[in-house]
This record gives sequence, structure tokens and C-alpha cells, in this order.
Amino acid sequence: MSADDFADFEAGYNGAKFGQAPQVAQAYSQDEFSAEDFAPPAPEAPESNDRFPPPFPLDGLDLLTPPGFVGDVAAWIDSQCRYPRRRLAVASAISAIGNIGGLRHEDLRDGVTANMLAFCVAASATGKEAVMQALTDLHIAAGVHYALQGGIKSEQEIMRNLIEHQSAYYIIDEIGIFLIKVRNAQKRGGAAYLESVFGAIMSGYSKANSRMLLQGDTKRDLRKMFGGMLAKAEDDGRDDLIARAQRMLKMVDEGLDRPFLSVVGFTTPGTFDQIMDGETATQGFVGRAIIVAETDNNPEERENFRKRPMPENLAMRLAQIFHGGNFDMMNSGGRVEYSGDREPVKTDDDASDMLRKVSKWLHAYAEEMGENTGEASVAMIRRAYELVAKISFILAIPTAQRTAEHVRWAFAYVRAELDAKIKLVFANDNSKDRPEEAIAARVINYIDPDKGASTKVLANRMRMKPEALEPILNKMVSAGMIRREAGKKAWKGKIPDVWVVA
Repeated sequence: MSADDFADFEAGYNGAKFGQAPQVAQAYSQDEFSAEDFAPPAPEAPESNDRFPPPFPLDGLDLLTPPGFVGDVAAWIDSQCRYPRRRLAVASAISAIGNIGGLRHEDLRDGVTANMLAFCVAASATGKEAVMQALTDLHIAAGVHYALQGGIKSEQEIMRNLIEHQSAYYIIDEIGIFLIKVRNAQKRGGAAYLESVFGAIMSGYSKANSRMLLQGDTKRDLRKMFGGMLAKAEDDGRDDLIARAQRMLKMVDEGLDRPFLSVVGFTTPGTFDQIMDGETATQGFVGRAIIVAETDNNPEERENFRKRPMPENLAMRLAQIFHGGNFDMMNSGGRVEYSGDREPVKTDDDASDMLRKVSKWLHAYAEEMGENTGEASVAMIRRAYELVAKISFILAIPTAQRTAEHVRWAFAYVRAELDAKIKLVFANDNSKDRPEEAIAARVINYIDPDKGASTKVLANRMRMKPEALEPILNKMVSAGMIRREAGKKAWKGKIPDVWVVA
């Protein structure tokens, strides 16, 4: 295959990076969070795209440092990790602030909600557990941990969780195993039970701004339970419990009011990459999620590592974002809910204009990529606007004002995540019909942005012989997709060459 054969696939993946200075969170005092104790990561700029440039300049952005308070939260999550896991920390910070602020805030421009679906992919024994624990601690600090859930069991359990609390925040380890189980069941034609679970997840996820109707048997059981609660409250003269029981009985008849379901799942590349084909990507559960991966499967331990306590001002800010000074949000029944008027998050004129440009850009990008990488790419790109709107909304929650800075960062982040998904899906869907292009797509995704990757590392990850991979790597060099350079560390006394994205 000639270098020209890569032209269609290469559209959009021209990867020279902008230069920029590191961004450092400023929310902490020296005593609470010392830069000497914890160095920020090297910045990661968005990839350039000469063939399909963005709708506005992205220079100066760092994809590993979200703007504002969300960036502070990401820095603290990463400070809990013995091994650098900043990409997982950023995705977790976005999801956490979405969960904590989502009940009390509303987006006035597009009406998007702050609940996220996110999949965090990293190799085993590289620090996923530390990120999960930090994510849990953030919810505890905000006082919403009662609604945390550690797994997905059944459709009925999902409904019970959303009845018990207005929110259901799922933080799931090894979610790839669950997804593989669903995929295998679908292929055998026996996925009715698992499909009902997916349906319940998507129903709860998509109704965070409306109502979710309950089934007849569930309604009858709840009327009996809350009717008894109301009678006892009246006997005891408890006006607060009377009001709650009446509100819950009304909810039984009218449906769950603004149920808030989110999922953050952690998994390994071996279990997740194999299921990311066109069929999975176009489904609602995976197709509407952000997917972030740590490509370094052997990160070096941080020198003199120790976990940093959560700064008091960070914990107080999280609680304030949730209750906004209204401590009655956590009522005597212990239900995580919010039934009052929500705080509006406004969008300034510049940000609104940028969102319009994002929508038009994504439509044109879907046309371009649909011709080169297939129908699944179009579906993923069309869903990307919702992700840009959601993430920029979440970034704006702490200040209740969406700005151009929020939209620029959200677009750059989603575009990078989107391109990685497109490459992975393309590789899985075309492994037989367009094998060399599929291998090229995997190579781009497997090269670590910081360390690069040697031929042997790439061959091992793709289960190929190095001598079979080398000719494809050379063609990618001719196509301007990758280049070979000296590595940063010596191995057995020598500095090996590694591949980096061009």
C-alpha cells in the first residue's frame, strides 16, 4: 500500500501540537497545596488539524487542566495518585462537579443537564483505584454520597435507586466486563434482560430535565409505603415529614421528577477496546459517553509520593455548590434531592456565538469523516454537540456563567476524545477489509503523548510480530502521520528510538 492510500484515513489526524506554558490551579494556599510537593503535569495541547481546522483558535489550551474550579478538583484527584493518571482525573473531576451541581443548576441556553456518562481506561495496577477513591471522597465532602452506587444489577434496582434518591451516581470498577457480557448476550440473541438494564440507564439518564413514569406494580407498592409514612407523620404531628410524604405520593402519580443518573466506569484496554466497534459506538449508552484512556501502561511512581488531604476550602466549595446555602436540601429523611427553584447558569454572548459555530463545525465534520471512516463516525460526531454543551455547562456551574473560555476548552476536549473514539471504532470495524489502515488507527491511539512508543511495545499491544508492523509504520511516516525520534530514557544502557505522532 502506498503512502497515498492513507490520505482518506489521515483526514483530521494531523497532530503537531501548539506550544504553551503550564497552567497551575490557584485555589489553594501554600500550606494546603504546595507546588513543591506536587508538580503539575506537562501541558497537553490540542492536536492541530490543517485539513479541518477548528471553528476558533485553540492555541494556549491545556487538555489536562480544565479552567476554573473543575481544574482545581482535577489537580486534587491527581494528587491522590501514586502514578500520574491526569486524564482519568480530568474526566472524574468533570463528572463529579456535574453530579454535585447538577440538581441545583440549570442551563438557560440549551437546557442540557450536568449528568455524564464516562469510561476511564487504564492498564491494570496503574492507579485506577486511587482515582475512584478520590471521586468517592469528593461526593462525601459535598454530602451526596448517600446516592453513590457501586454496580449495575438490574432494571428494578436502578428504579429503586432513583426512587430512594433523586440521584443515582454510579462509580463502577471493571465496567468493561459488564459491557462485554452485554455484547456477547446480544450476539447470541439472549440479551432481553441486559437490554432492559441499558434501557433503564438511558431512560434515567435522558430524563434529568423531565419526568420518569413508574410501572403499575411499583406505583401500588409506593402508594402503600408513603401512605403509611403520611399517616404516621400526621399522628406524630411532624409537619416536615408530612410535607415529604405528600411530595412522594405526588411523585408516584406524576412520575419521578428530574431523576439524575450518571455513570463513571473504570476498565482496562484489553476488555474495553475490543467492544468499541460501530454497533457499540452508535448505541446510546456508550455512544453518548466520553471515553478517556491513559496510554502509558507503565507509569513511573512519583518521587516522595504522599496523598494530600482535601483542602478545607475545596470541601466547603463542593458543599456550597450542592446546597447553595440551603441546608434543607438534605431533609430529615436523608433523601438526596432538590425540589426548589434551580439556579440559572447564563451564557454570555461570545460563548453563545461559539456554541453556534461548534454546531455548524460538527455538521461539516460529520460529512467529512462519514466519507472517510464510515457511518458510525457520523453518529458519534452528531452526539458531540451535547457533550460540548454539557461539559461547558459543568465548567460554568461554580460561577453560574458560561464564558468563551469554557466553550473553547470543552470543544477542544471533546474533539480530542471524539477523534480517539473514531480511530478505535475504525480499527475494529475495518480489521478485515482495510487491515493496514485499521492498524494505523490503532498505532495512533496506542502512542503515548509523553513517552512515545517503541515498535516492540506497539507490536505487543496489537499482538503482531514487529517485522509485520514495521512496513506499516514506515508508510505512516511517509504519510506524515508519525515520526521516529530518540526516547527520553535509556534501556539497558542505550536510548531506544520511539514513535511519536507527527
